[in-house]
Amino acid sequence: MRFWAFGKRNLKEIYRDPLALGFLLGMPIAFIVIFSFAFGGEHASPLNISVVNEDNRSATSEAFVQCLENMENLEVNRISEKSQAEEELSTGKLSTYLVIPEGFAQQAKQEGQPVKLELVFDEADPMTAQRVEPVIRVAAAKFLQISSPLDIKLLGQGVEVKDNYINYMVPGMIVFGLMILVPTGVRIIVTDKEKGFLSRLLTTPARPWDFILGYALALVPVVAVSTMIYLGVGMGMGLSMVGNLGLAFLVFFIIGLCCIGIAMILGALFSSEAQGEPACWFFLLPMAMISGAWWPTEQMPSVLQRIAAAFPFFHAMDASRQVITGGASFTTILPDLYWLIGWTVVLFAIGIILFRRQMAS
Repeated sequence: MRFWAFGKRNLKEIYRDPLALGFLLGMPIAFIVIFSFAFGGEHASPLNISVVNEDNRSATSEAFVQCLENMENLEVNRISEKSQAEEELSTGKLSTYLVIPEGFAQQAKQEGQPVKLELVFDEADPMTAQRVEPVIRVAAAKFLQISSPLDIKLLGQGVEVKDNYINYMVPGMIVFGLMILVPTGVRIIVTDKEKGFLSRLLTTPARPWDFILGYALALVPVVAVSTMIYLGVGMGMGLSMVGNLGLAFLVFFIIGLCCIGIAMILGALFSSEAQGEPACWFFLLPMAMISGAWWPTEQMPSVLQRIAAAFPFFHAMDASRQVITGGASFTTILPDLYWLIGWTVVLFAIGIILFRRQMAS
C-alpha cells in the first residue's frame, strides 16, 4: 500500500499551497464568466455599420434605412457620400459600410428580381462583414417581406490577399505565441528562487536593474527568433504581407518586450513554480480572449472593449493587422506604438521596484 502513502503525501503538498490551488480551481470559473459575459447574446455590443444611401430620393430606400436602425443588434451611422465612407474605411475609422445603390426602390417593386446591395469591408478585418451580412439579410427579409431575393455583393477594400482568414488569424496567433514568454520567464526566476541562487545574488553589490536586464537579455533573442519563425510559418500557410515586413516585426518585437516585463513582475511576486505558472495563464488567456486573438473585439460589450484597449495586447494585434493586411504606414500605427512603448517602460520600471524591495527585505 505504498502508493496510498505516496498519494496522501502528494495530496497534502497540493493543499499546502493554497495560492496555486486557488488558481487551479478558479481558472475554469473565470473562463466561464468571461465567455458568458463577453459573448453572451444579451450582453454583446450591437454591430456598428455605416450606410450610404445613393437612392436617397426614394421613400422606399429611406424606409429600409429606418428598418436597419430599428434592428436591436445594429447601430447605424448615416454617411451622405460614398467617397467619405471610403476615406473613413481606409483610415480605420470604420470597418464596414453598406451601399444602397440608385434604383433600389424600383428593384424592390419588381417581383422575383434580385435587390442589389453592396457591403464594403476592410480586408484587415473580414470577420466583421461576415457577422454583419446575416443581420442585413434578416432586416431586408423583414422589410421586403421576402418578396424579392437579396443580392449582397461583398467588396473587400484594400490590397487583395490570398486568404482573408489567414491574414486575420496569424497576427493574433503570433501575439499569443509571444505571450508564452511570460510563463517561461517566470519559470526561470522562480527556479532560481527555489534553488537559492537568487538569494545568493541578492547579497552581491548588484543593483535591481541588473537583475531585470540580466533576465530580460536572455529572452530578447528568443523574441526576435520566435517572431521570424512565426512570420515565416504564417507566410508558408498563405499569409499575404501587404505592408512593410520590418514594421510588422517591430510591432511584434515590442509586444515581446512587454511580455518579458510582465514575466519579470510575476517572477518577483511569486516564490514557486506551482504559484507562478498558473498565475501567468490566469492572466494571459483572458487577455488573449478579449484582445482579439481569435475573434473581433467589436462583438463584446463596450466595457470589455475599453478594458481590452487599456492593455498592450489589443494594440499589438490592431497595429500588426493594419500593417500586414492594410499596408498601414508607421504614422498610421503610431498611436498603437505609443501604447506598446509606454507599457514596456512601465512594466520594466515596476519590475525594478519589486526587485529593489526584495533586496531591501
